[in-house]
Amino acid sequence: MSTIIRFLRVCAIAALPLMTLTLFTNGPATAKVLTFKGAGLPFPINLPGDWRVKNIDRGVEISSPDEEVYLWVEAVTADGVERVVDEYFKYFKQQGVTTRQPIDQQKHRVGEIDLIQMDVPATYQGAETIVRFVITEARPNETKGLFIGYWASPKGDKTHDATMSGILADIVRP
Repeated sequence: MSTIIRFLRVCAIAALPLMTLTLFTNGPATAKVLTFKGAGLPFPINLPGDWRVKNIDRGVEISSPDEEVYLWVEAVTADGVERVVDEYFKYFKQQGVTTRQPIDQQKHRVGEIDLIQMDVPATYQGAETIVRFVITEARPNETKGLFIGYWASPKGDKTHDATMSGILADIVRP
């Protein structure tokens, strides 16, 4: 079962632009804690210490140390979703990713939030690659929903499955 489907079954939705990055030590390993703020209450996203974090216009880009997994977490308004999706398709094309139709679109309800998962058939350097978007409506009392972009090699998707499950559980907390 994919990481995205797994987290959809157990979590509720929200994420907002990255505002602070705090480091903490938990035993011998150092981890990063991102604190998102914006359209709602701040919340933490726990990451392994060796994962990379980069601020972007509407949120944050997170990548595995082996560069096999990229995750973008962005806060978007309902009227901005189409533009964001178009931006991602342009970005993937610039990176040499070839996308195909049809795109598998599924609607889900997690808690009180509706979301759409888009699995985009794609290849990178002649091999299958994983491209997925998850788009949520805004939570109650918030003006922005969540856009999650995910790009991974099949190997990276499997290797980092447990880490991604934890990250996604933080992002789509109840």
